[in-house]
Amino acid sequence: MTSPDYNAADFGAIGDGVSKDTSSLQNAIDACHEAGGGKVLLPAGRYLCGTLFLKSNVELHLESGAVILGSADLDDYNDENIFPENQAFFSEHVTARHLIIAYCQENISITGQGIIDGQSSRFFEPLPAGTSATYRHKTRNFPFKEWRPGQMIFFCRCKNIAVCDVKLLNSPYWTLFLLGCKDVQICGLLIENPPATANGDGIDIDCCKNVTISDCIIRSGDDSITLRGNVRLLGEDDWICENVVVTNCILSTPCNAIRVGVGDGHVRKVLFNNIIIPEASRGICLISLYRKTQKSKHGTHIEDIHFSDFIIDADVPFTVGTGHESQPPGAIRDISFRNFRVTAWAGAQFVGTAETPIESLILQNFDWLVRGGTDNTEFYEALPNPISHHGYRARNNTPGLPCAIFGTYIKNLSIDHFHLRWEEPSAVWREGILLNNAQNIDLNNLHLRQPQDDNGAAINCQDVQDISLRNNRAASGTSTFIHIANSDKSTFARYGGNDFSHAATALSQAGKKIDLISLKDLN
Repeated sequence: MTSPDYNAADFGAIGDGVSKDTSSLQNAIDACHEAGGGKVLLPAGRYLCGTLFLKSNVELHLESGAVILGSADLDDYNDENIFPENQAFFSEHVTARHLIIAYCQENISITGQGIIDGQSSRFFEPLPAGTSATYRHKTRNFPFKEWRPGQMIFFCRCKNIAVCDVKLLNSPYWTLFLLGCKDVQICGLLIENPPATANGDGIDIDCCKNVTISDCIIRSGDDSITLRGNVRLLGEDDWICENVVVTNCILSTPCNAIRVGVGDGHVRKVLFNNIIIPEASRGICLISLYRKTQKSKHGTHIEDIHFSDFIIDADVPFTVGTGHESQPPGAIRDISFRNFRVTAWAGAQFVGTAETPIESLILQNFDWLVRGGTDNTEFYEALPNPISHHGYRARNNTPGLPCAIFGTYIKNLSIDHFHLRWEEPSAVWREGILLNNAQNIDLNNLHLRQPQDDNGAAINCQDVQDISLRNNRAASGTSTFIHIANSDKSTFARYGGNDFSHAATALSQAGKKIDLISLKDLN
């Protein structure tokens, strides 16, 4: 027997965008839940609401033309102490109030062709004159008014969740937040927040298991999609964020299109594939620990994460790092990036530490084009220590990394089938790839050269151990293909099948002894 529909209009909802419809919609949800479940139907109309509580076995279905509008009145929202995991982040000028909440519910869904609109403009002042914001770069965020709600939709400790096809617009803070949930399907969403929205994330998945995110278009003011391991709010040891698949999405943001990290838990067993990032400040960010605090002491363990089939156009395409001052340390291991087409405007970075190196990192099948850059060469003589977790966008004549890829403190690095191209490089660029304090490096089928005609190397290795170079090709105009400089360790360098005929110098070396094995292809 088919479950009946519960039309919000039958419960007194007016839908004129002026009258408050919170009670009517909540009454429809409650009646549906108490009857054992079914569909709460919102016909075309504009429903001005405060907090709605979604309950087990209820599908909230917004028909085409139906719009839920977030109220601007504080009193229309939930009490901030409604459950222990509900938290306000006062440093971000945000409350713990939400437009839609589900807590400890199961078999719940939000579906349809309608819109949920948080009306963020009611909580922000306009951008001041002389400032700007796009989905690639913003000079500042909207100034705050008196208050703003927290996550627009918040599911906590729920099971069997679906959010499909609706449009989620103008959230004053994070848009869709799931904490400690299991068996989640998110598909077909259009999420759009103005780029000047402070903390205007798209989808945040925290300590959740068995999650799919597919076929979404997200334009966010902050991170588009995040995976987090903030177990502190759950008070349990076994809440690992795992078994997550993200596919067929288009992401734009003046922050991170994809961010993995936050908290002292675990994120593992994750696939990202078929993703386009048409414009972003940073494409993919994996950081165990941004900064050590009493709430986050060692950072997230990030492992078994795999990215494939991406098109990225970003200032900084990758920022990957284990973090600093962590004890005991978080970790980043078993990470792969395959089949990427990258357009970058600044250098990418993969930054481990001596205590916590990045372990088992693969970059395979890359076509990488570098454009633009800064003329500020401050980092030529020495890179900053520590390296900023956010990367260096090298805008407005600020300094930038002098290489397309910088990697430090990495164990077991494989770069395979990698083509690096330069388009009118600015003065900042000196090396193609710069590796420091790395070991067990496999460079296979690389085709590249240094950016400038008379300075730098295609590959510069400093204090490295055990390098294998196979089937590589120096691009036309290469000055030095690989330079190895060691201060305190010897290096084994293995060669085979390379074509260095376009390089003035195949290998240059300085410092400690380098043991060269199978050198017949060196000129």
